Amino acid sequence: MAKINRQEILDKFSGHCAYCGEEIDLKKMQVDHVIPQYLFDRKFDMQKKAPKFLKHLNESNKDHVDNLFPACRVCNNWKNTHSLEQFRKEIGEQIRRLNEYNSNYRFAKRYGLIQETPKKIVFYFETLNLG
Repeated sequence: MAKINRQEILDKFSGHCAYCGEEIDLKKMQVDHVIPQYLFDRKFDMQKKAPKFLKHLNESNKDHVDNLFPACRVCNNWKNTHSLEQFRKEIGEQIRRLNEYNSNYRFAKRYGLIQETPKKIVFYFETLNLG
């Protein structure tokens, strides 16, 4: 990766994870490629598949500051090589997966210790007025 200004990335969302909104500092921040790096090597079609706010990038802009978001460790690990929409879908699957695969979760739910609140997944950066 080209040399990046980590503080500039963190400041993009005032010290918050671009995805969940958790407050993070420079030491805890991980830099996420919004469009995953491997897609640039596969001749990713920017005009068809890139988020609207990144359509100005081209195949040589993998490490462009616009494609780099601050992320907490949890979000960065979960997003991994997913696109934004794939990541959104992964998050949305959590309740189903917990019910299907986690007996501790089902047990706590049975006793009213957990209340599920399915909702549309909106990333923190989407709640901001980015102009």
